[in-house]
Amino acid sequence: MKRYSFITLAAILVMAAAVSCNTNSPKEFRTLNYHYSDSAEFASLTMDVDLPVGDDASSAAIRAKLQDVTDDILSRITSYENERFFPPFEGDRSDADAFLDYYHDNAFELISRLSKEDADERAAYSEGDFEAPSWRYEFTLNKIADTTAYVVFQSQDYIYMGGAHGGVTGRGCLTFDKQDGHLVEQMLDRSRVQEMQTILEDGLIRYYDEMDVKVERSELKEQLFIEDNTIPLPAWEPFPSKDGLVFTYQQYEIASYAEGMPSFVVPFAEIAPFMTPDARRICGI
Repeated sequence: MKRYSFITLAAILVMAAAVSCNTNSPKEFRTLNYHYSDSAEFASLTMDVDLPVGDDASSAAIRAKLQDVTDDILSRITSYENERFFPPFEGDRSDADAFLDYYHDNAFELISRLSKEDADERAAYSEGDFEAPSWRYEFTLNKIADTTAYVVFQSQDYIYMGGAHGGVTGRGCLTFDKQDGHLVEQMLDRSRVQEMQTILEDGLIRYYDEMDVKVERSELKEQLFIEDNTIPLPAWEPFPSKDGLVFTYQQYEIASYAEGMPSFVVPFAEIAPFMTPDARRICGI
């Protein structure tokens, strides 16, 4: 096993849109980065995790939530029915090394064992030369934005288990209030999705334009995988950036795999009327 850890003093910006809407932070939210990389005969596993450091109540609350996310995701990898494959960590959660070592060791044992079983089964039914696919799982949980009011962590993983292609999983971007560390569960009033249809249409048309695909508004909904002719809000909660709220739909959520993960930014001037009081407050609206 290879594991590295180091203090990160700058936000990890994985997309330009993730730059904070207020970067005048007098004190950066400090995190400790943990990186693991391992490979077995038919599988590989990497983990890249940022956890807050500090004993203040806000850091402790955010760290606890991120540990809950880590537990929930890594205990269920490769599961088609969302079942746990191993129990939660029962040690001292303040010992981040022990906590993450536990999930790495169990996740690596799981993917190594199941990929070997899959390879053996394929070999038993093969004729002639046979090359088993190599499974791959990448777990990422990184800080991507930090402002005076909030901090955003991105949970986005990649998994491949020998099919036609891999898939992106995870919880998306998690926005935390830096004052007390609570997760902003809802950025938008989801009961008003019908009122947001034009905003969502505009965003998707911009996405396709950036992909050099011309889609007329009259044809947009026919192209999408939606019900009742209504574009839903993404399952991943939108998160704030310097330019507005960032919307990201997962693979197959509203479009084909070939169309990627539709993503766009809606300016605060347009989306503010639909934001929750909690979201408006941390964004200074």
